Amino acid sequence: MSAPTPAACLAAADQLLRGAGPLGTSAVTAGWWPRACACLIRLALEGGVDSYWQRSRPAVAACRQGRAKQLMLRGRLGPGPEVARRAAYAWATLSAATHHHCYELAPTAAELRRLHTEVRTLLTRLDADT
Repeated sequence: MSAPTPAACLAAADQLLRGAGPLGTSAVTAGWWPRACACLIRLALEGGVDSYWQRSRPAVAACRQGRAKQLMLRGRLGPGPEVARRAAYAWATLSAATHHHCYELAPTAAELRRLHTEVRTLLTRLDADT
C-alpha cells in the first residue's frame, strides 16, 4: 500500500475541519477530530518535503531521517531559510498538537485552519521551487 499524497491528506483534514465527509460528523461528535486533523496536516507536510527532495535531489530523498530532510531545506540545496523556518515551525506545532496530554487542550479549529493554510502554501512553494 502506498502512502497517501499530500493533497489527499490536506483534503481529508479539510473535511474534518468542516465536519463533512465519511468521518467528519462522527469525528466531531466523538471529539477526536482535532488531533486526527493535526496528524493529517503533518503527514501532508512530511510528504511534501519528501516529494520536493525526490524531484530536486534524489540523494537527499534517500535519507530516512525526516528531520534531516527538513534541516537541509535551509541549506544551499534547498529552497532557503524562509521556507525552512516556516516548515519547521509548522511541523513542531503540528507535532505538539498530535500528542495528547491530560493538562493540555486540543488545538482549536481556527488554529488548525491556519496551519492547514500554512502547509498548503508551503507545498505550493516547494512545488514551484523544483
